[in-house]
Amino acid sequence: MEGLELGVVTQPDEALRSSVESLLQRVEAVGGPAPLSEHKRMVLARDAWGAGSVRTGTDRLGGRDPRGDGSHAFGIVATSSGRSNPVGYAQVSGDGLGKEYAVELLVDPDVDRPADVADALVGRTIDQVTAHGGGTVRLWRPRATAADDDLAGGRGFRRERDLIQMRCPLPLPAAASPVVDRSGAVLSVRPFRPGQDEAAWLVTNNRAFATHPEQGHWDLETLLEREREAWFDPSGFLVLEVGGRMAGSCWTKVHADTSPPMGEIYVISVDPDFHGRGWGRGLTRAGLDWLAEQGLSVGMLYVDGGNRAAVSLYRSMGFTEDHVDRSYLRTVG
Repeated sequence: MEGLELGVVTQPDEALRSSVESLLQRVEAVGGPAPLSEHKRMVLARDAWGAGSVRTGTDRLGGRDPRGDGSHAFGIVATSSGRSNPVGYAQVSGDGLGKEYAVELLVDPDVDRPADVADALVGRTIDQVTAHGGGTVRLWRPRATAADDDLAGGRGFRRERDLIQMRCPLPLPAAASPVVDRSGAVLSVRPFRPGQDEAAWLVTNNRAFATHPEQGHWDLETLLEREREAWFDPSGFLVLEVGGRMAGSCWTKVHADTSPPMGEIYVISVDPDFHGRGWGRGLTRAGLDWLAEQGLSVGMLYVDGGNRAAVSLYRSMGFTEDHVDRSYLRTVG
């Protein structure tokens, strides 16, 4: 695109956050899909990105990220002649080891040829990673379309995963039911206790999602970062204990700023030692009932499109598919 310039940002500051927020507002004003995930927004809000720096040329691409959750990050800002505000932005985060990177894009809807801006942002991301030893790059596109497939394919990415957003009306039609074992035994849930339950929950969560690329490797700081978010409400973080052991949980999140407001099943997990007992359905039901009690009329969750058992379960509970977010994968360098 003529007149387009790309700059790499090594550390966040208020000027960058203000520019990105303005860009977000322009995208959302035209009804576009949420272009930055919660995690990428949290990365942008941090005081620093990793232990090192990210620069062009032959300099080192960042330091090690001891948390391995994306602190190792950089941004790419696209500007165009004659415009005072950026016309595009890419938020890139990594695993801290220089092996895996994830990128999400923002493009001004009013710019000429927005597809060219998106393509340039992806290209510069690949260049950065390649110049510093290579790695796996995962590109996420919300509400994926054929145009996103073309963008990714044109840069050598392959389709990796479909993340389906499913929704259901609340309250559920049947009367509220407790978590019940297949034998009929009633299992009670309780609210999460901040400052007490973190260690046990991390064990259960990481066992339940041992092979999951995003959810299966949380540490204490990752969890505490979520607890500091304004939306966090421990009363909607329901924990199931069996014999003094945390067997599973259903963590909900209220999206008060959507239209209509929605209640999300944010993270639901059952320890593998307790699989096959029907507790996933019971915990989902408990979370949806809690959300309905808060006055919400729409329930929502995300599920991997390849998890047919989970998709079937949610459909049987009244969920229907709303849209698909898609990830694309490429190894470079």
